[in-house]
Amino acid sequence: MSMKQYLRLKVQAAKDRWSGDGKDKVRIDDELPMNLRIGSRVQFAEAPFLLAGDATHVLYPGAETLLAAFSEVELGGMKTYRLYLDSRDDPEESAMLMLLMDDKGERVDERYVFHEQYELPLYHVAVNDVPEHEDETSAVDFWLAKDEGILGMPLFHTPDELVYERLWEHDQDIWLKPTSLNETIILDPYGEGTTEVEHLGTMLFARAFDGLGGVETQEYLLPTVERDNDGFRVRIWVGLPLAAADIDLPDAI
Repeated sequence: MSMKQYLRLKVQAAKDRWSGDGKDKVRIDDELPMNLRIGSRVQFAEAPFLLAGDATHVLYPGAETLLAAFSEVELGGMKTYRLYLDSRDDPEESAMLMLLMDDKGERVDERYVFHEQYELPLYHVAVNDVPEHEDETSAVDFWLAKDEGILGMPLFHTPDELVYERLWEHDQDIWLKPTSLNETIILDPYGEGTTEVEHLGTMLFARAFDGLGGVETQEYLLPTVERDNDGFRVRIWVGLPLAAADIDLPDAI
């Protein structure tokens, strides 16, 4: 199940609980960066996606999206917001806007828009020597086991044979322990609806390529081994960096 489908079910359940009964409730989404709230419009310039050209896997989310859910986590030692957006152009499309805050956690320092490219089984589809009879524990080890798990390697090979370099401690040609974290995704303005996702391991990779006109562009890869009430999965996001001018927020207070 894609993140879009997963959150749609969770958000609808949350709406059923609080719709029509929010007069005396206190919103908990009013301290998000850039004065955003659930339901806020987030508009993207198309230029960064056009400049990346056909070489990128990141889809343009449309001129306007709506903030449907969010979470606050620590990623690579930085306070990070993950804003889950629904496209208004195509209800089946979604994106995740990831905001990295400054050292004080007060100002947005970096912005990335991610698209969910793959949802893989625990076994990497490109590896043929993994026994089919192995259980989920062995499968998780395949991704995360110390000194051997593929998420900790300096290079990551995707199913379509692209190669990304690890960004964290990229100068170290050794296995690096993936980051683990627990993510509480807020599904409604009052925090009554939430869903928990345990990220057993995640790592940030990148590759450089020539975009339109030969302009060098970086594309980021964020693979994660997840576990929730529905079980295990490997979710792989691809993303592009954005400048502040690439995002417009018409509903920001």
